[in-house]
Amino acid sequence: MTGRSGVSRVALALVVALLAGVGLIGCGAAEPVGRVTVLGSWTGDEETTFRAVLARFEDETGIRAEYQGHRDVSQVLQAGIERQRPPDVAILPRLNDLQRYVNEDAVRQLDGVAGLIDDPAAGRQLIRLAARTGSDDAPTRVYAVAIATHLKSVFWYDRARAAAAGLRQPPRTWDELVDRARTVRDGGGMPWCLGLSSPPVSGWPGTDWIEDILLHRSGQRAYESWTRGELAWSSPQVRDAWRTWGQLLSATPSPEARRAGLFSTWAEAGAGLFDARGGCHLDHQASFAVREYRKPPRSAGDRVDFFPTPPIGSADTGGLQEVSDDIAAMLRDTGPARKLMAFLASESAQQVWRRASGGLFFSRRGPADSYPDQVTGRVAARLGTGTLCWDGSDLLPAPVATAFERATLVYLHQPERLDELLKELDGLAGTVSRTDWMDLRCHPAAE
Repeated sequence: MTGRSGVSRVALALVVALLAGVGLIGCGAAEPVGRVTVLGSWTGDEETTFRAVLARFEDETGIRAEYQGHRDVSQVLQAGIERQRPPDVAILPRLNDLQRYVNEDAVRQLDGVAGLIDDPAAGRQLIRLAARTGSDDAPTRVYAVAIATHLKSVFWYDRARAAAAGLRQPPRTWDELVDRARTVRDGGGMPWCLGLSSPPVSGWPGTDWIEDILLHRSGQRAYESWTRGELAWSSPQVRDAWRTWGQLLSATPSPEARRAGLFSTWAEAGAGLFDARGGCHLDHQASFAVREYRKPPRSAGDRVDFFPTPPIGSADTGGLQEVSDDIAAMLRDTGPARKLMAFLASESAQQVWRRASGGLFFSRRGPADSYPDQVTGRVAARLGTGTLCWDGSDLLPAPVATAFERATLVYLHQPERLDELLKELDGLAGTVSRTDWMDLRCHPAAE
């Protein structure tokens, strides 16, 4: 899931009102003692859970933590930076936003934060970047901490419905996955839970499909080259990923059923897993979907299960996993901000998060045996094994990521336009400065 830069007049007015309402601190203002301001994208149940984490921080340190949640966090943060009134700490859902702020010297490096850098267990959570300003001389430093991680290379299903359809074993290869989808269709069912609507950034569930297919069809090197802007959208590898997605969706009973996915949210589509009178059989969605599956009246904790994205073709890609992170960055270097950054990465904070979320919070740090059931424990275990590759659209420059999301919507409706869409994406990518592209490689989970 991605944020956006650039603020319209209406959005800017809203942002200014929000900033004024929560009293984010200006650089020239007197700094309150024992206070830290936090901006993030979490609202609703997620905000309630995060506030429980902040409450523990307040209890342990005596520092008051003031949180503001807003779904379009990128706009709010950009406006705060431009007005020289940033929060002390921001939770970012897009890594490329972090790269932009590093380039602009708007975030503070964390190499000297006590309790964070000297915690060996926090090592796999640290995000190291160099400012990309056209020179290769900038040192690589720690600029953020991954505090929540979502496993994306998975397919979810209802065990009871799968057994009733005679589908008792998860697919081990892509061909077996295709056969499973066709079996469901031939039996009169809907194979895929397809929902690409997610205002204000609809289309990202489609980008997850294509990224996952590219990773498991063409492998790590091709995937990394594409996220760096070095592998063209019109290349055989990327084009094949789109076509493979289209061929998989062809198992959907009708073009009208596929197009319905344009108007369904990912949560609405996933609810179809538990609709015994119809619904759908397989949901390609990140691990955060478990929160939706377990909400009343479904409460499907004892029924929902998952299997990893299988290798496609002869490539040995079974150990590769796409993930996305919510990352914490420090925009004002204060004592309270440093303490909060160290706390958010700590096992103490992770324990509170797991308990407050009912075991539905995942990170790179949490041991699998700390989760309440087999399914969530398996998600946590997979985050600790294999090779993890960041969500591709989270690494792409914002204009390219936005165009990618929109292209998946067009492709779902008009697959015959694929070559035209890829040409447009290549043209746009060519206009983006090299300093706006990231160079974050896949890495072993145990690092």
